Amino acid sequence: MTESSDRKSRRKPFIYAAVAAAAAATGLLAAHLGGVFETERGTITADDVCRNLPDRQAAAGILNSVLPRAARYDFVTRSTPTPDWDYISNCSGTGDGKNVLNLHAKAGVAMPWRQWADHNLPPTSGKRTYFNSGIKGVSAADLAAIYIPCYRSERKTKEPHNLTVFAQAPEGLGGSEKEARQTLIDLATAVGRYAHEEAKCDLPSKLPDG
Repeated sequence: MTESSDRKSRRKPFIYAAVAAAAAATGLLAAHLGGVFETERGTITADDVCRNLPDRQAAAGILNSVLPRAARYDFVTRSTPTPDWDYISNCSGTGDGKNVLNLHAKAGVAMPWRQWADHNLPPTSGKRTYFNSGIKGVSAADLAAIYIPCYRSERKTKEPHNLTVFAQAPEGLGGSEKEARQTLIDLATAVGRYAHEEAKCDLPSKLPDG
C-alpha cells in the first residue's frame, strides 16, 4: 500500500465520525425546533387560581392559554381584608419559580389620577395608553392598572381613599400585544370588582358592567 493510500484509509474513520456528529447535531436541532424538548405545560385548575379573582374557573382557562409555558404553576394570595386604609389584596403567580403574574389591589389616599399613574404603578415595558374605567385606567404590554373610587371619608383618617388595582405579567403573555393588553385589562377589572366589594367601598366603582 502506498503512503498516499494509507493516509486515505486512516482518514476515512474521521470522515465517518464527522458526518455522524453533524447528522446527530442536525437531528437535535430539528427535534428542538419541532418542540420535542419543550417543557410540558402544567395545568392550572380553579382551585389553584388567585382568590382575588371572582370567577376562578374562567380565570383558570384564561391563564392556561396565556401564561408562559411552565411545568408547574403556583399562586400565593396575601391580604389584609379589613375595610379601611389598610386594605390590601395581593396575589403572585410563578411558573417553575419565575414570577409570571401579579394581581394587586390596595387602598390609598386619593390623589389626581395623573399623579397616581406617574408615581404609584410598577415600571412597564412599551408604550402606555389610557382607557376609561374607574377614575382612569392605564394599559401597557405587561400591565393594566385601574384607579378606583372607594371611600368618601375613610373612617379612621376621615380622608377620601381610592383603590390602586393592577394586573402585571412580568414575563409577558401569549398572543399579540393587543390581546395581551386586553387580557390584563380584563384581569385588573375582575380584581377591582372583587376588591371594591371586599373593602366595602362606599363610592361607586365606575367599572364597566360585567
